[in-house]
Amino acid sequence: MSVLFQTGKYFLRKSYSYSFCKYVLLRKKSDVPRKFITFDEIVAQRRAEARRSLVVQVNSESSFDELYGYCSKYSSIKDVYHYKNSGEEHFMLIEFSSEDNLQSILQSCCSHQKDLEVMAVQSPFVWFRASDAKEKLTANGLELRVKDGNNKYSEDVLFDDLMKCQTVSEQIQMLYDKTILNDVGARLRYMVARQLEVILSSLYTNIQVLPFGSSVNGFGKMGCDLDLVLTNSLTDEMMSPSNRLVYQEKRSDSSRGPWQRHMELVGALLELRVPGAARVQRILNARVPIVKYSQELVDVDVDLCFNNMSGVHMSSLLYALGSLVPAGPALAVTVRRWAAAVQLTQPHPGRWITNFPLTLMVLFFLMTQKILPTFRRLIECAGKQDVRVTEDNINCTFVRDLSRLPPHSYQPSSDNLQTLLLKFFEFYSQFDFQEHAISVIEGKPIRKPNTLPLYIVNPLEPALNVSRNVSYEECERLKMEVRNAAWHLEACLDNNQADDWGILGLVEKKTTRGLKKLLRAGNQQRLVSVKDLFKDDQPETTPGSDREVQPTRDNKHDRVKLKNTQTAREVYRIRRDKLI
Repeated sequence: MSVLFQTGKYFLRKSYSYSFCKYVLLRKKSDVPRKFITFDEIVAQRRAEARRSLVVQVNSESSFDELYGYCSKYSSIKDVYHYKNSGEEHFMLIEFSSEDNLQSILQSCCSHQKDLEVMAVQSPFVWFRASDAKEKLTANGLELRVKDGNNKYSEDVLFDDLMKCQTVSEQIQMLYDKTILNDVGARLRYMVARQLEVILSSLYTNIQVLPFGSSVNGFGKMGCDLDLVLTNSLTDEMMSPSNRLVYQEKRSDSSRGPWQRHMELVGALLELRVPGAARVQRILNARVPIVKYSQELVDVDVDLCFNNMSGVHMSSLLYALGSLVPAGPALAVTVRRWAAAVQLTQPHPGRWITNFPLTLMVLFFLMTQKILPTFRRLIECAGKQDVRVTEDNINCTFVRDLSRLPPHSYQPSSDNLQTLLLKFFEFYSQFDFQEHAISVIEGKPIRKPNTLPLYIVNPLEPALNVSRNVSYEECERLKMEVRNAAWHLEACLDNNQADDWGILGLVEKKTTRGLKKLLRAGNQQRLVSVKDLFKDDQPETTPGSDREVQPTRDNKHDRVKLKNTQTAREVYRIRRDKLI
């Protein structure tokens, strides 16, 4: 049984790479159970890191020596991380040794721009101004902790690496390790939340901006969107009856109207007061009003809502189940990547399935195999310290410390990742979607309460179907694609490592796979010329000579002649990699 612990005797292994930890600690069966690192502890750790960190825009990574030398004169520095955004601008994320160190350097060094058109604002995002002083600043031989920490792994390099793997299980593990949200990505997302806390703290008491969703639940990939919830819950100390002086406040009725106005105000502040915030969009008439924007300094798209704490508790649940069995996140990442490749999921909302229901499908499958405990078992093991009830009376009580689970509630799987993935597709290729619903509460199929094509129960709100938007046609496509995936993986058992062997045939986009097959001709697996397929002009010949004179090839010119832009990009990539 594997679990994340704080203390005890463990052996270290390279991580299935949860973004908050450098290693996964595997407990031996003979070890005495220790305290599980809970989601709340992880969030508290990340928030503390953000409170003692600054994001500094610099000229390039070579500015490290001068920046480190300057800041270290005023405060003690713990680590420095480098990254670039999509505009090729360079930034340094500096973590100081303590929050007092950060406040010291802000008071000693930070200034505002003298510009009448700019209203001064304080936030943890600053820039490093060039100096005319002749003093040479150095980092005393120290180096950057991470360089280009926000870079995504190249798709072409990833597919080449997957091709070199010896087994499908190695491919699944590599796909997870290379694409999962890394430490720098997680730190930057908490810095975005910290920026909003600093700017909104003058308007709200006890303000907290908490990340939830893929960025924190262990299933997120590099470049994933950031979901944030804005809360200002009052503590018992702030409402103590012994205090006779009470703040005057604006009263609000219990309808949704005032909260829509609050989010409208937040949207205006994002446009006027938050550095880096761009493309602000207000969606106020939704069930949960949100404000969408892009934080260009960190290169992440953000969805901000107010007081929707059920999303945070759902992230806690997914984090706990993913930490319990490391195969779960690796399996879920592969399934989500497969769904995107076959276009079951789309980057914009609609009548298709999304990543969250797919993750619940993976967890449900692992529960049916007795690898994970059911959500009902987590509820039964909850104590007083686990009680959570949201503002809208949603009961989110379940055990947070999974070391309190009884040993018989789940068992480690003897199957490797390849077998588990094949079983996943076989399981859903035989699942009766017409009669049964998927419920991680019970860990087994239940009777559907209505006739919707796909019914996946929300564990925190059992009356809700998280896949209610999925149409009948999309549900039928889901059934067809899981059957196709199962057949493909079964064919891989013959150890025939073709160009699309293993998960390559699952996670590579259909347009790329189809184009490769189109460009192949005959039994010799020879690639025919793209010119012959897409261009009307024929090669010229010199009179009286058998030798053909080939026209000059211009990749850019060829790409323009292709009517389908996506196909043109794939042709160009194949040419560039010298596949033809």
